[in-house]
Parts: sequence; C-alpha cells; structure tokens
Amino acid sequence: MGTSSEKVAGPAAETRERILDTARELFADHGFSSVSLRQITSQADVNLAAVNYHFGSKEALITEVLTRMITPINRDRIRLLDSAEASHGKNPVPIEEVLRAFYEPILTALADSDEHDASVFLKLAGRCMVDEGDVFDSQDMIEMFSEVIDRFFVAMEKSLPHLTPSDLQWRFHFAVGTHLYMLTKDDRLQLISRGEQSAMRDLERTLDELIAFTAAGMQAESVRNKSGRKGSSALTAAASACFAILLASCAGKSPESAAHLARIDFPKHWMAGEGQATGPVADSSWIEDFGDSKLTAFVEKALEQNRSLQAAAARVDIAAANARLSGVDLYPQIDGTFSSRRSKQNFIGFPFGGEGGGGADPGVVANHFNQFGLSLDVSWELDLWGRLRAAQSSAIAAFEASEFDRSSAELSLAAQAAKAWFAIAEAREQVALAKATLETFGDTEETIRERYRQGIDQPGSNLASQLLLSETDSATAREALAIREELVERTARQLEIIAGEYPAGTAAQSATLPTLSSTVPAGIPADLLDRRPDVAAAERRLAAADMKYLEAKRSALPRISLTSSGGTSSEQIEDLLDGNFSVWSLAANAVQPILRGGVIKNGINLRNAERRAVVHDFESTTLTAFSEVENTLAAEKYLRRREAAVADAARLSSEAYERAREEYVGGTGDLLTMLTAQQRMFAQRSQSIAIRRLRLENRVNLHLALGGSFKPIPAKNPAPPEPAKPNQ
Repeated sequence: MGTSSEKVAGPAAETRERILDTARELFADHGFSSVSLRQITSQADVNLAAVNYHFGSKEALITEVLTRMITPINRDRIRLLDSAEASHGKNPVPIEEVLRAFYEPILTALADSDEHDASVFLKLAGRCMVDEGDVFDSQDMIEMFSEVIDRFFVAMEKSLPHLTPSDLQWRFHFAVGTHLYMLTKDDRLQLISRGEQSAMRDLERTLDELIAFTAAGMQAESVRNKSGRKGSSALTAAASACFAILLASCAGKSPESAAHLARIDFPKHWMAGEGQATGPVADSSWIEDFGDSKLTAFVEKALEQNRSLQAAAARVDIAAANARLSGVDLYPQIDGTFSSRRSKQNFIGFPFGGEGGGGADPGVVANHFNQFGLSLDVSWELDLWGRLRAAQSSAIAAFEASEFDRSSAELSLAAQAAKAWFAIAEAREQVALAKATLETFGDTEETIRERYRQGIDQPGSNLASQLLLSETDSATAREALAIREELVERTARQLEIIAGEYPAGTAAQSATLPTLSSTVPAGIPADLLDRRPDVAAAERRLAAADMKYLEAKRSALPRISLTSSGGTSSEQIEDLLDGNFSVWSLAANAVQPILRGGVIKNGINLRNAERRAVVHDFESTTLTAFSEVENTLAAEKYLRRREAAVADAARLSSEAYERAREEYVGGTGDLLTMLTAQQRMFAQRSQSIAIRRLRLENRVNLHLALGGSFKPIPAKNPAPPEPAKPNQ
C-alpha cells in the first residue's frame, strides 16, 4: 500500500520512488523529526541533490510520502460513498453506511497488504498523531482532504438533519480520532481484554464494532439546543483542520519568519525586464533548461563529488547537532548514581569502651563504619517563560540557515560548473577557429610568396614588404593557436577540480555551446525573498538573532526547577537492592535575579544590538539580490542586441573578404585590402563565439540571481530540512 499513482518511466522516476520508499520506512521507524535528509539519501543510495531536485525540501518530501499513502484511500472513500448514494436514490444514506464508506478503505488496504506494509502504514499513522510540532504545511493536508470532507459532510447533514453543523464538526472529529486510535493502539485493546481481542486480527469485526460505536455517538441528540447553520466552506475548513491536526505534528519549533523586522521597498515588476507570474519557490532543475544532457550529467557529478559542497554538508550536520544540544535543557535530566564511603569517628570522654589499647588514649573511643548508596536523581528546570524554548528556536533557525547556506553553495557550484563548461566549449571553438585562421593566413602567405618569386607586382606596391606582413600574420596566428590550446587544458583542469577529480586536463572533450531559449520569465521582485537560498539564510539568521534577544529578556524572570532523588542507602552493599533501605527526596526552588552587576541588562542590550546588525545585513543581502537580478535582466537585453550586431558584422566581414580575395586574384584589388578583410573576418568570428558564451554565462547568472529555474512551482514556506530535536 502507499504506491504512487503517477508512474514515469526512466532512471529519474526510479530514483524518486526509491527516495519515497526509503523515507516512508525511516519516518515510520524513527519519526518525522528524528530522520534527516542525510539519513534518507544514505540509505536510498542517492545524493542530496537528487532529493532537492525531486522534492525541494524535507517538508515537501513528507507531504509526498503522506499523499502517496492517503490519496488512494480517499479515492476509494469517494467511490464507496458514490455507490451508497446511487443505491438510495434521493433518500439520505444511513449514517452507518456513510461511516462504512469512510472507514472501510483503510481496513481493506490493511487486509490486502503484506505484514510489513501494514506495519509501516500503522506506524506512520501513529507518528502523525504523537510527534510534536509541525513539519509539513497543514494547508497541504486541508487540500488533500477537502473533497472528502465536502462529500461526507453533505451526506452526514442529510443523514442527521437534527444536528447543527457545530454538532457534526465535533462528532466527526471524535469519529476520526476513534478510528486513528483503533488503528494505532491495538495493544490497549489486548490489555483490556487480556489478549482475547485484537483489532488487527479480525478486521471485519473491528469495522462492525467501530461503525456501531461511532454511529451511536453521531446519532445522539445535540448537547446544545441551538440552531443556525454556517456555510459549507466553514464545515470544510473546520473538519479539514481536524484532519490536519490529527495527521500533522512533529518536534522542534522553528521560529516564524523575521523578515518583517527589515524595511525594504521594491517595485511590483523588474525595472530591467518583463515581470511574469511564476511560483516563488525555485527548483534545482534549471541546468536542464540549456538542453545539453552532457552538461546536466557533469553538473550532477560535480554536485555529488565536489569537496567544498561536502564540507558545506558537514557544516549542516554540525549545526544540526548544536540545535539538538540546545534543546536538551527542556527535558528532565536523569542520572543513576552509585556511592560508597568508609569513615572513622572518634568519641572523647564517653563512659563506654574504657580502654584505647595499643598506646591509644584510653579516653578516646574510635568507630569505623561504611556507607553505600544507589539512587536515581532527576532534575528539571520548568520553562514557564519560554527562555529555553527561545534558545532552542534560535539554534534551530541557525541550523536552517546552515541548510540554506548549503543550498546556496550547491546553486553556486552548479553555476560555476556550467560556466566552466561553457568556457571550455568556447575555448575549443576558438582553437578550431585559430587553426582555420592559421591555414587561411598560410594560404595567403604562399600566394604572396609565389607572386614574389614570379616577380608579379602592381604599380605602387612592394611585394617584399607585403610578404613580410603576411608572414607576421601567420606567426601571430600560431601564437593565438598556442594561447587557445593552453586555455583549453587550463579550463579542463578547472572542470576536473570542480568535479572532485585529479586535474589531468582532459575533461569535456565533446563540450559545445548550446542554443539559448528566447523567453526569460523572471517572475516578480516579491518572489525573490523566497526563491534565493542566500536571502532565506539571511532571514533565518535574523530569526535566530530575534530569538536570542527574546532569550536574553526572559533571563530576567524567575527560574523554577524541580529535583528529585530516590534509591537505597545502607552500611552493607548487599542491602542496596532491599526495599527496606529505601530513601527519597523531592525539592523545588525558584531563583529571581536581583543584583547581577548589570549582566542581564547589558546582555539584553547586546542581543538587541546584534539583532539590529543582522536586520541591516538582511536588508543588504536582499538589496544585493535585487541588484543582481536587475543587472542580469538588463545584460540579457543588451547582450541579445550585441549578438545580433556581431552576427551581422561577421556576415559582412566574410562577404568583404571573399570580394577582396576575388579582386586581388583577378588583379583588380590590392593586397592590403584583402589582408585587412581577412583579419576582420576572423576577429568577428571569434567575437561571435565569445558573445555566445557571454550570453550563456549571463543566463547562468540570471538563474543564480533568481535562485533556480524559471518553472512555476507551487509556493511553500521553507521548513527545517532536518528538525532539531534532542535524541537523549
């Protein structure tokens, strides 16, 4: 169960399915919060770029896993309800049949699944119920269930006309909760029945009992004698919210966006280019827009093997560990303690034990005794004011910033790899042109040399000087060829370094300059705040600074902590496991800072100043991002005009050279005109190749400035790629 309804052939689809299957298993076993993208990619044997390419974020991956599980079930629910309504015609469908249409698809799917898939499904359902904090956008869940809610609420209203919409909302909420509890808490039924009953052993009996119980609750009289109905949209929103709450929750709270702290004004459209509506979230497939499969393969290889990107990924792991560490103070600290002590005590002047013996003072009596202890100690600071939670949120925001930094590094590396690929493609074309230039100059030199030998001359000309000039052109062409060939090897080594390979200078033997598409849907300026990973990272740092400021302010409030200890204590070690020697203690304390030498006040001022600095950094990063887009859009326009002009110049210079050569060979033209035309022709051809590369590089810069491709993608709020929750 839980297979995708959308099948796309090819290796990419296989990779996508493998990622989904692996994520489903890991989420079921360990929970949404505890599983990182790194764990998923490692177990699925794919690179991190593949996850970003297919899903964009961990949040989107979780949503896709749940969608793949829930969509077939919802489809069956609608089908069963359609069948029930058709069989009853214009009459209402009994509530029992409505509930059966809702409950049966899940139980049928469980019955048709093997033991492993059923177990994974139940684990996922349980994870959605008990994990803390939101890890996916609840709006996705509302949309996923909107059709089901609409249809079933209409059917319930017809079946139970004595109930108000408010009554139905509550009762459907409880019916859903009963269903999920039954699925995920079968051990409770076995405990109550002492093993005689099990929901999973007899699914048909389970369905009948579930329908009987919830139908009775649905049919009961309203607890409020109030009338009045609200619109079906309210029903849908409220009931969908119930589903979202039941199915969404996982750990570690990421702070809300802090972009509102900055003051940034921007126009509705780009000033240097046409504004078009595109989704505000960029994907990672922009390299495919160039239509060069070899270039795409090289960039993917670089993303997988580049050492700098691997170092960035390691820094993400460091930030994740710090985020986990920041949250441990929210949980009770438990220690097991074993202690042993031997001591001597003197009794002076007591009227017993009379004689010290052995030279000891007879008035001093010594006593030796042992003390052994075994205890479990618990301490917990109650975070009543949210100081610790603010510190944890700050660390999570810092972790998210590091993940966005990694995404930015990935985008930058892909751009660097593409530019290097275009550079070597241009260099190889320039080598080919330099060889053609040298050959043409050599032919011209030989023609002049033959004329010189035969003594053919024109009035006012000097063949000797013309021959020397032609030989100079040939020598210059040989130098240009050597420069171009050296550039090819140097650029090839650069490509190999980017790909994490030894710089042998043999890479990209078949690289060519692709043809650009003419359209550039750059979106609108407001999109950029969500598309650019560096802007997102700056916003997360701002959120982290804001949480640190909140933590500093909360440090002025009282700190309340609880401590408890329980165990045994005895003079004999063998008595430590004897309950008769048990001891315990329980204590609570509250500490209110009063006089700390200005530490708290200055700490608040420090954090506030840091926050203001990060606000200005965020504003600067955003303005720089806007500037980069405007510059690349303007350059796109002017480079297109330059390319057209250079193409015309190259065409005209070729025609001029052909005409000058014909005139010279025919005896009606002069050599200097032919040599000048020849030089201009090759110079314009070289410029034409260079301008093509410049346009391609500017297109890469535009992708870099926009944060990805031009494809419209549904908007999603950036969520923590790896929610930070302490493991222990």
